[in-house]
Amino acid sequence: MKRKAPRRIGIDLMGSDNDATSLLEAAAALLPSLPSDIHLVAIGTKDLQSKALSQKLSFICASEVIAMEEHPLRALRKKKDASLVVGLKHLKEGKLDALVSAGNTGALISASKLILKTFPKLSRPALLALMPTKKKPVAVLDVGANLTAKSTHLVQFAKLGTAYQKARGITAPRIGLLNIGSEASKGTFEIRLAYQELSKFEGFSGNIEGKSVFDGDVDVLVTDGFTGNVFLKTAEGIASLVLDRFHAHIPKETLHLMQKHLDDFQRHLHYAEHPGALLAGVNGTVVKCHGYSTPIAFANAIRGAVELAHHHFIDILKEKWEEPNG
Repeated sequence: MKRKAPRRIGIDLMGSDNDATSLLEAAAALLPSLPSDIHLVAIGTKDLQSKALSQKLSFICASEVIAMEEHPLRALRKKKDASLVVGLKHLKEGKLDALVSAGNTGALISASKLILKTFPKLSRPALLALMPTKKKPVAVLDVGANLTAKSTHLVQFAKLGTAYQKARGITAPRIGLLNIGSEASKGTFEIRLAYQELSKFEGFSGNIEGKSVFDGDVDVLVTDGFTGNVFLKTAEGIASLVLDRFHAHIPKETLHLMQKHLDDFQRHLHYAEHPGALLAGVNGTVVKCHGYSTPIAFANAIRGAVELAHHHFIDILKEKWEEPNG
């Protein structure tokens, strides 16, 4: 019987707000819990190589690092051997099945478009994050890849989000357009234009205000990357505040009795429990974490990438994208 080829998950250790060694240790600690056919491949500078090999991780050397504060395009022109570039090239060549990075967002997205290319007829890829609601998780996009978006981009994000949710098994995803009010006349010029176009989509539920998103009445939430990023991080901040208040004001003996429920609550709310954002619309599985992601959050992003690679998710997403109306 022919053995299945192992899944190789690339881990870009460089360029985040965290020490690369702590991310390496988080990946190594995750190894025993992963399926036996999963191989983790760390990507970083030579000084990390011996540490990675001692932790039983494969290693790819990169001689350069793109820092958070660097201008993405200028950095990409100068640093051809940066860790995220090396990782993306290995992904394109089929030497990796997915790549996880907490590095410079702009550089990662620009390099992904150049190296992996986008889906047919897609102008821009989008960062897509799954967020919890009272019902099923909602796919929010864009959450940071494109700070501004024209109506045509917003419509494409709706198609991408619809394709994503169909790939997850939702047969008729409902789409909401994030806005300051539910009326069709609300919002900026581009949002109003997007509303008109999206009205032709069978699954379009209209405008939705931020306060209503968590009711779970839509499966796809469409917005530009600036608003989406603010929305995502505000939600994470509120969730963190709620969890902190629980721990600060409930007596320890009561907390102990509630532990099972609190653990479930944290799994739903805390950003560290969620598997990063997928760069949807490029020909490869790229998972982006916050630059400030904790080692726990980074490990969960690796878990998310493992799941996506295991189920050939990008192939399914591309197939759904090419269907009429997403």
